[in-house]
Amino acid sequence: MTAFNSSDEFYGTIPVFRGFTRLMDPALYSPLPDDWSIGVADIVESTKAIAQARYKSVNMAGAAVIAAVTNALEGREFPFVFGGDGASFAVAPSDLERAREALAATAIWVKEDLDLQMRVALVPLTAIRSQGFDVRVARFGPSPNLSYAMFSGGGLGLAEAAMKRGEFAIPIAPPGTQPDLSGLSCRFEEMPAMRGLILSVMVLPAQGADPAAYRRLIEDIVALVERSPDQGRP
Repeated sequence: MTAFNSSDEFYGTIPVFRGFTRLMDPALYSPLPDDWSIGVADIVESTKAIAQARYKSVNMAGAAVIAAVTNALEGREFPFVFGGDGASFAVAPSDLERAREALAATAIWVKEDLDLQMRVALVPLTAIRSQGFDVRVARFGPSPNLSYAMFSGGGLGLAEAAMKRGEFAIPIAPPGTQPDLSGLSCRFEEMPAMRGLILSVMVLPAQGADPAAYRRLIEDIVALVERSPDQGRP
C-alpha cells in the first residue's frame, strides 16, 4: 500500500462521485494508507446533556473538533464526519502531532467554556486492521463546489469503541489552553414538523453482518427515499 506524506496527496487524489444512490458502491472507496491514524472525539453523557436542553452546547463541542483540526492543519483537506456530539477524522503521519494538540486543546476548552466532558483519542490504522476491520474513504459531491467524506469498513466504529474503553486516549491540555476555532459557526434554527413528527433513522450493521446484504438494504432504503415526493425536504 502506498504511503502518502500529507492529507492533500492522498485525499485529494480520490475522485468525487455524484448521485447519492451510488453511496454503497465499494469501487468508490479507497483504503487509507497504513501509516494514517483515526481521530475520534465525543461528549461523555451527551444523552443526559441533551435531555437537559443543552443540545446546542453538545453540538458546538462536536463542531469545535473539526474547526480546531482544520485550523491546525492550516486549512488542508482531510476526511472527517461530524456526529452531533462528536466527530471522527483521518490524518496522515505528518499531521498527527498537530491533530493531537488540537484535540487536547479542544477537550479543555469544552470543559472550561461549555462545562462538558469530552473524550479524545487517536487510533493507529494498523491497530484497526489488526482486528479485521478497515477504513476506506470516498468523496460524495452534492454540488460542484462541495464534497463530503464517506467512510466504510467498520473502522470508525471500532475506534470509537476503543476510545470509550479508555484506549489510545489523549490527555487534555493544561487549563487555559485555547484551540484555534476560527471560522466556527453553529447556526440553529427550529425545523417544525410538517405532520407532527420528525423521524431520524439510523441503519447500522451488526458485527459480522453480511456486507452484501447490508449494501442491498441501504440501496433499497435510498431508492424508497428517492421515490418519495418529499425526498428533497430537510
